[in-house]
Amino acid sequence: MAHRERDTTATATTALAAPRGSSEELGPSAGEPMANIQPGEPAGMPLARARVFGALFGEHSTVGTFGRFRVLERLGAGGMGVVYEAYDPDLARGVALKLVDVATRDREPALAEAKALARLSHPNVVPIYDVGVEGHHVYLVMELVRGKTLRGWVVDRTPTEILAVYQQAGAALAAAHEVGLVHRDFKPENAIVGADGRVRVVDFGLACEADDPAHAPSEPRQVAGTPRFMAPEIKTGSAITPAADQYSYCVALAEALDHARGPVPRRIGVVLQRGRAVNPADRFASMTELTRALARDPARTRRRLAAAGGMAGALASVAFLLGRHSPSGADACDQGAAQLDAAWSPAARSAALDRVATLDSYGRSLRPQLERDLDTHRRSWLQEYRAACADHRRGTDSDALIDRRTTCLRRGSDALATVAELVGHAEAASLTELPRAVQSMPDPAACSDRAALASDIAPPAPALATPVAQVRREITQVRILIGAGRYGRAEAEAGRAVADARRLGYAPVLAEALLVQGHAQMSLPARIAALPFLTEATTVAMASRDDALAVEAWARRAWVLGIETAPDGALAGFDVIEPLANRTASATFARALLYNNIGTVELARDHRDQARGYFDRALAVSRTTTGRGALELIVIRINLALVTDDRARADKLLADAAAELADRLEPEHPNALEARRLRAFSTIDNLHDAEQLLVPVCRSYALHPGFAEVIADCWTEVGLLRWDLGDRTGATEAMALAVGASPEAPLTVAYLALLRGQAQAAARRFAEAQARAPSELPWQRLERGHLSLGLGRARREAGDLRGALAAFEAAISDLEPVVRVHPNADWERRLGRARVELAFTLADLGASEQERAAVATPAAAWLRAVGGMPSEIAQLRVR
Repeated sequence: MAHRERDTTATATTALAAPRGSSEELGPSAGEPMANIQPGEPAGMPLARARVFGALFGEHSTVGTFGRFRVLERLGAGGMGVVYEAYDPDLARGVALKLVDVATRDREPALAEAKALARLSHPNVVPIYDVGVEGHHVYLVMELVRGKTLRGWVVDRTPTEILAVYQQAGAALAAAHEVGLVHRDFKPENAIVGADGRVRVVDFGLACEADDPAHAPSEPRQVAGTPRFMAPEIKTGSAITPAADQYSYCVALAEALDHARGPVPRRIGVVLQRGRAVNPADRFASMTELTRALARDPARTRRRLAAAGGMAGALASVAFLLGRHSPSGADACDQGAAQLDAAWSPAARSAALDRVATLDSYGRSLRPQLERDLDTHRRSWLQEYRAACADHRRGTDSDALIDRRTTCLRRGSDALATVAELVGHAEAASLTELPRAVQSMPDPAACSDRAALASDIAPPAPALATPVAQVRREITQVRILIGAGRYGRAEAEAGRAVADARRLGYAPVLAEALLVQGHAQMSLPARIAALPFLTEATTVAMASRDDALAVEAWARRAWVLGIETAPDGALAGFDVIEPLANRTASATFARALLYNNIGTVELARDHRDQARGYFDRALAVSRTTTGRGALELIVIRINLALVTDDRARADKLLADAAAELADRLEPEHPNALEARRLRAFSTIDNLHDAEQLLVPVCRSYALHPGFAEVIADCWTEVGLLRWDLGDRTGATEAMALAVGASPEAPLTVAYLALLRGQAQAAARRFAEAQARAPSELPWQRLERGHLSLGLGRARREAGDLRGALAAFEAAISDLEPVVRVHPNADWERRLGRARVELAFTLADLGASEQERAAVATPAAAWLRAVGGMPSEIAQLRVR
């Protein structure tokens, strides 16, 4: 069974874990496809695929399929057809399937959208995977985006938030214009804000080639689009140019801002008025110019100019290392504080942190942690700045090495500027991103690691130095966004960095940009799309002699291959990469990541012992890693714990991981809470100890919005532990809290009814849920076994002993074989409780001592091992 943290530390590099408290807990996070194990795949290796129910889909079929596609449900109508959620077995993923009925139309107009989309490749344009004809339908296979339309998303948002998402939509329209297309029907319903935060413009069904504004079309254009958003020239059949999309875009944005939560800057209204000019020639020269005008903030521009001036005077090696603009070397070496202040002044930082503390109770507890970590980073950066300056004055370092130290320090200040932006614009729902962002800043101590800085990488030509530095600033920003969990925005920003790097033609910075784009993409639901970026990053990095980057890119690629497509093929090339990792001084992080990800692949291949060996090696390397990546590598301890047979060692690994996460992120951060919860679920055998550990975790989760299912799962386990300990009242209270967090969870609702004495109603609920529960996959058998256990307990309390007997036997049959392969404390508790209840039921039915002993002996042994009730142990004695 695969488990991946809902709020991942960095990338989803966690190993396969034993099952947890519910079927949802065994699958991916909300908004992603459920994990399924396909026939013939290694046991315990779920590939991330879409849920497929084979539902009927309206007028198009009565068998639940269309060609090779299995269809789930109708999503809505597009410009020229109907869109469904479907599963594509060839692509092994969920897709959006658009069907256009061409029984009475020519196929060419129906195929126009596919041709238009095929010319576009942009993060904010929904990608098309396939197109074809099936019967009387033209079909388009597109990315399945889960989220809200712009119209729904902007409700109760601030002007800043609304402008940010509309900037993404504007970038999509600009991309279409660059290839000569006009969308012609932009409106809030035709752009979706995905669960990853990225906007995708959809429905290019009315897109057309842009007309030449200097020459009127030979025939009037057919009027098409949505009247409220339609540009005047479309209504009159005149030439259609990209300016038409500007008009629609500005109408939609103005409408959204009219209902914004907060005042709209006057300059925005001026921009929108121009974009809605009746005469196309009076609008902006391009969509890009329009979006730049919307983003242009005079106050922010002044601040950036001041920061840029400060950085130029401090981080150029001639200026701040030789002290040419200072009367003494000591003065020059003390100017670092001014450079950090240009990135984020102390006053601005204090104000931003004070604002965080006002957002909610978690913000108040988070503020001192953020201040502590930021102070630590500042002191370390200033120390390295002074050391680099002094070493250069003494002639200790060559100009080339000083340049590398300067670049390293510059990345630290750039990272601080990105963190400043995230903290300054944080909302209550995004507070958990902040400590992760701070922890993702590069370690300033690395700027004096001469062995790591020594490199055969050729520097850029002098003419490229400045633009290369700009791309590296973009890459630094992306790394911070990834660390914060802003994967959608990170992927979009990385795409721009890759485009900029390609234009420069400097391979080392292109490899960096490709790596961060792949890294961001592999953290999104469609992680398989990361493979081309990571593959190219590996190749370009090796050709550039950037061994550490090549190892990291290959390791991330191996993880995606192992999880998504081909575990066996994921190891091809490891014999070349491993020596590269071991000979490169700067590859400590990459080497630890490599062994962790190879361990994950080996586990996917059902090689548990080999996986444990690689995780052990990864752990040894990770102990020497600090700075960027150290937070991500904490997952190694979790992975190793989940494949370690020694329960005491596994528990210590999880306890250490929880302690370090609490120290780095804040004790009540969801990542720290999840590690503590995992201990109680996986390695704490004693019932009382597990209950004592879980209760404060369950309470702390309430600080964070969006964790309802985790809270319900947590309190459900507390309820079951208390019941095992004989505290039925406490169990009822815990189960009520679970139902309050997730009222629709069938198992929890049924248990609450049972604890309240409603045995027959509980039995009906358990039976109904069990009848719907699939059982082909291991984690599904565990879930069904748990439902059978609950059903048996309900039937026994209702007096149906024969029915209870059958339910307990079914529970043991489902639980026992899976727990044997994947030992785990919480599921061992389910199995132990099923045996105890079965022994009691056999006694109630008057079974022979021999028949009872076969069950009662292991049941009593389990109770003694976990600190169960002495009264139950006594009841299980068989003479």
